[in-house]
Amino acid sequence: MELKKSMQKRSQLLNAALDVFSIYGFSGASLDEIAKRSEMHKSNIFYYFANKEALYIEVLTSVLHKWLESMQLLNVDEEPEVLLTKYIESKIEFSRSNPKASKLFALEVIQGAPYIHNILKGTIKKHFRRKVKVIAEWQAQGKIASDISPELFIMNLWSLTQSYADFDTQFEVFTGKTLRNRLFHQRAIQNTVQLLLHGAVARTTAL
Repeated sequence: MELKKSMQKRSQLLNAALDVFSIYGFSGASLDEIAKRSEMHKSNIFYYFANKEALYIEVLTSVLHKWLESMQLLNVDEEPEVLLTKYIESKIEFSRSNPKASKLFALEVIQGAPYIHNILKGTIKKHFRRKVKVIAEWQAQGKIASDISPELFIMNLWSLTQSYADFDTQFEVFTGKTLRNRLFHQRAIQNTVQLLLHGAVARTTAL
Protein backbone atom coordinates (compact mmCIF):
# COMPACT_ATOMS: atom_id res chain seq x y z
CA MET A 1 0.00 0.00 0.00
CA GLU A 2 2.79 2.43 0.93
CA LEU A 3 4.67 1.65 -2.29
CA LYS A 4 1.56 2.26 -4.38
CA LYS A 5 0.93 5.56 -2.59
CA SER A 6 4.54 6.62 -3.13
CA MET A 7 4.32 5.82 -6.85
CA GLN A 8 1.10 7.81 -7.15
CA LYS A 9 2.74 10.77 -5.43
CA ARG A 10 5.74 10.54 -7.76
CA SER A 11 3.46 10.45 -10.80
CA GLN A 12 1.51 13.42 -9.44
CA LEU A 13 4.77 15.30 -9.00
CA LEU A 14 5.97 14.52 -12.53
CA ASN A 15 2.66 15.69 -14.03
CA ALA A 16 2.84 18.95 -12.09
CA ALA A 17 6.48 19.43 -13.12
CA LEU A 18 5.55 18.88 -16.77
CA ASP A 19 2.86 21.57 -16.49
CA VAL A 20 5.30 24.10 -15.04
CA PHE A 21 8.38 23.27 -17.13
CA SER A 22 6.37 23.33 -20.38
CA ILE A 23 5.32 26.91 -19.64
CA TYR A 24 8.46 28.41 -18.11
CA GLY A 25 11.27 26.10 -19.21
CA PHE A 26 13.93 24.96 -16.77
CA SER A 27 15.25 28.38 -15.76
CA GLY A 28 11.89 30.03 -15.26
CA ALA A 29 10.22 27.17 -13.39
CA SER A 30 10.14 27.21 -9.61
CA LEU A 31 9.94 24.27 -7.24
CA ASP A 32 7.44 26.26 -5.19
CA GLU A 33 5.03 26.33 -8.14
CA ILE A 34 5.60 22.64 -8.87
CA ALA A 35 4.95 21.78 -5.22
CA LYS A 36 1.77 23.86 -5.23
CA ARG A 37 0.43 22.15 -8.37
CA SER A 38 1.34 18.70 -7.09
CA GLU A 39 -0.37 19.48 -3.77
CA MET A 40 2.64 18.55 -1.69
CA HIS A 41 5.17 20.42 0.43
CA LYS A 42 8.27 21.63 -1.41
CA SER A 43 10.50 19.58 0.89
CA ASN A 44 8.72 16.40 -0.25
CA ILE A 45 10.09 16.90 -3.75
CA PHE A 46 13.57 16.10 -2.48
CA TYR A 47 12.36 12.71 -1.27
CA TYR A 48 12.00 11.75 -4.95
CA PHE A 49 14.60 13.92 -6.67
CA ALA A 50 17.92 15.39 -5.58
CA ASN A 51 17.25 18.79 -7.16
CA LYS A 52 15.31 20.68 -9.83
CA GLU A 53 17.66 19.52 -12.59
CA ALA A 54 17.12 15.84 -11.73
CA LEU A 55 13.35 16.37 -11.80
CA TYR A 56 13.56 18.22 -15.13
CA ILE A 57 15.66 15.52 -16.76
CA GLU A 58 13.29 12.81 -15.51
CA VAL A 59 10.30 14.61 -17.04
CA LEU A 60 12.08 15.03 -20.38
CA THR A 61 13.32 11.43 -20.36
CA SER A 62 9.79 10.14 -19.85
CA VAL A 63 8.68 12.17 -22.88
CA LEU A 64 11.45 10.72 -25.03
CA HIS A 65 10.62 7.16 -23.97
CA LYS A 66 7.01 7.64 -25.09
CA TRP A 67 8.23 8.84 -28.49
CA LEU A 68 10.53 5.85 -28.81
CA GLU A 69 7.54 3.54 -28.37
CA SER A 70 5.90 4.93 -31.50
CA MET A 71 9.17 4.66 -33.45
CA GLN A 72 9.04 0.89 -33.02
CA LEU A 73 6.25 0.89 -35.61
CA LEU A 74 8.73 1.38 -38.46
CA ASN A 75 9.75 -2.09 -39.61
CA VAL A 76 11.31 -2.87 -42.96
CA ASP A 77 9.31 -6.09 -43.33
CA GLU A 78 6.02 -4.20 -43.61
CA GLU A 79 4.65 -1.99 -46.37
CA PRO A 80 5.81 1.62 -45.98
CA GLU A 81 2.50 3.32 -46.73
CA VAL A 82 0.66 1.30 -44.08
CA LEU A 83 3.33 1.73 -41.41
CA LEU A 84 4.06 5.38 -42.10
CA THR A 85 0.34 6.17 -41.96
CA LYS A 86 0.12 4.42 -38.58
CA TYR A 87 3.21 6.29 -37.40
CA ILE A 88 1.75 9.64 -38.46
CA GLU A 89 -1.50 8.78 -36.68
CA SER A 90 0.46 7.86 -33.55
CA LYS A 91 2.56 11.06 -33.58
CA ILE A 92 -0.42 13.35 -34.15
CA GLU A 93 -2.37 11.56 -31.44
CA PHE A 94 0.60 12.17 -29.13
CA SER A 95 0.48 15.86 -30.04
CA ARG A 96 -3.24 15.88 -29.24
CA SER A 97 -3.05 14.03 -25.92
CA ASN A 98 0.38 15.28 -24.73
CA PRO A 99 0.79 18.84 -26.04
CA LYS A 100 2.72 19.95 -22.94
CA ALA A 101 5.26 17.17 -23.41
CA SER A 102 5.87 18.22 -27.01
CA LYS A 103 6.22 21.88 -26.03
CA LEU A 104 8.68 21.07 -23.26
CA PHE A 105 10.87 19.10 -25.67
CA ALA A 106 10.72 21.99 -28.17
CA LEU A 107 11.77 24.48 -25.48
CA GLU A 108 14.72 22.30 -24.51
CA VAL A 109 15.92 21.83 -28.10
CA ILE A 110 15.51 25.53 -28.96
CA GLN A 111 17.94 26.27 -26.15
CA GLY A 112 20.47 23.78 -27.53
CA ALA A 113 19.32 20.77 -25.48
CA PRO A 114 21.70 21.52 -22.57
CA TYR A 115 20.13 18.95 -20.24
CA ILE A 116 19.45 16.08 -22.64
CA HIS A 117 22.23 16.53 -25.19
CA ASN A 118 23.91 13.28 -24.17
CA ILE A 119 20.60 11.40 -24.36
CA LEU A 120 19.97 12.76 -27.85
CA LYS A 121 23.48 11.78 -28.96
CA GLY A 122 23.12 8.34 -27.37
CA THR A 123 19.84 6.45 -27.14
CA ILE A 124 17.74 8.70 -29.37
CA LYS A 125 20.33 8.93 -32.14
CA LYS A 126 20.71 5.13 -32.18
CA HIS A 127 16.97 4.71 -32.65
CA PHE A 128 17.00 7.43 -35.30
CA ARG A 129 19.79 5.72 -37.26
CA ARG A 130 17.94 2.40 -37.16
CA LYS A 131 14.83 4.02 -38.63
CA VAL A 132 16.90 5.80 -41.26
CA LYS A 133 18.09 2.34 -42.34
CA VAL A 134 14.46 1.23 -42.65
CA ILE A 135 13.68 4.13 -44.99
CA ALA A 136 16.88 3.44 -46.98
CA GLU A 137 15.96 -0.24 -47.32
CA TRP A 138 12.51 0.68 -48.60
CA GLN A 139 14.25 2.93 -51.13
CA ALA A 140 16.46 0.02 -52.22
CA GLN A 141 13.31 -2.05 -52.71
CA GLY A 142 11.80 0.67 -54.89
CA LYS A 143 9.00 1.36 -52.40
CA ILE A 144 10.05 4.94 -51.59
CA ALA A 145 11.44 7.57 -53.96
CA SER A 146 15.21 7.32 -54.22
CA ASP A 147 15.76 11.09 -54.44
CA ILE A 148 14.69 11.94 -50.88
CA SER A 149 16.95 12.00 -47.85
CA PRO A 150 15.91 9.34 -45.29
CA GLU A 151 17.26 11.52 -42.47
CA LEU A 152 15.37 14.63 -43.58
CA PHE A 153 12.25 12.61 -44.30
CA ILE A 154 12.05 11.42 -40.68
CA MET A 155 12.86 14.86 -39.28
CA ASN A 156 10.27 16.51 -41.54
CA LEU A 157 7.76 13.93 -40.34
CA TRP A 158 8.55 14.84 -36.74
CA SER A 159 8.29 18.57 -37.49
CA LEU A 160 4.91 18.30 -39.17
CA THR A 161 3.28 16.11 -36.56
CA GLN A 162 4.69 17.96 -33.54
CA SER A 163 3.77 21.40 -34.90
CA TYR A 164 0.13 20.73 -34.01
CA ALA A 165 1.13 20.74 -30.34
CA ASP A 166 4.01 23.23 -30.36
CA PHE A 167 2.08 25.88 -32.34
CA ASP A 168 -1.50 25.08 -31.31
CA THR A 169 -2.16 28.77 -30.64
CA GLN A 170 -1.18 29.61 -34.21
CA PHE A 171 -3.41 26.86 -35.59
CA GLU A 172 -6.31 28.10 -33.48
CA VAL A 173 -5.84 31.73 -34.56
CA PHE A 174 -5.61 30.93 -38.28
CA THR A 175 -8.06 28.02 -38.57
CA GLY A 176 -10.22 28.40 -35.49
CA LYS A 177 -9.43 24.82 -34.49
CA THR A 178 -6.89 22.62 -32.72
CA LEU A 179 -6.50 18.86 -32.41
CA ARG A 180 -9.16 18.95 -29.69
CA ASN A 181 -11.64 19.22 -32.55
CA ARG A 182 -12.32 15.65 -33.78
CA LEU A 183 -12.82 16.60 -37.44
CA PHE A 184 -9.70 18.79 -37.47
CA HIS A 185 -7.75 15.93 -35.86
CA GLN A 186 -8.72 13.62 -38.72
CA ARG A 187 -7.96 16.29 -41.34
CA ALA A 188 -4.53 16.83 -39.79
CA ILE A 189 -3.74 13.13 -40.19
CA GLN A 190 -5.04 12.99 -43.75
CA ASN A 191 -3.20 16.15 -44.78
CA THR A 192 0.11 14.97 -43.29
CA VAL A 193 -0.20 11.57 -44.97
CA GLN A 194 -0.96 13.26 -48.29
CA LEU A 195 1.97 15.68 -48.04
CA LEU A 196 4.58 13.16 -46.91
CA LEU A 197 3.53 10.07 -48.81
CA HIS A 198 1.93 11.43 -51.98
CA GLY A 199 3.00 15.07 -52.38
CA ALA A 200 1.01 18.26 -52.81
CA VAL A 201 1.29 18.86 -56.57
CA ALA A 202 -1.40 17.21 -58.67
CA ARG A 203 -0.04 14.79 -61.26
CA THR A 204 -1.51 14.93 -64.76
CA THR A 205 -1.93 11.73 -66.72
CA ALA A 206 -0.24 11.79 -70.11
CA LEU A 207 -2.53 10.95 -73.05
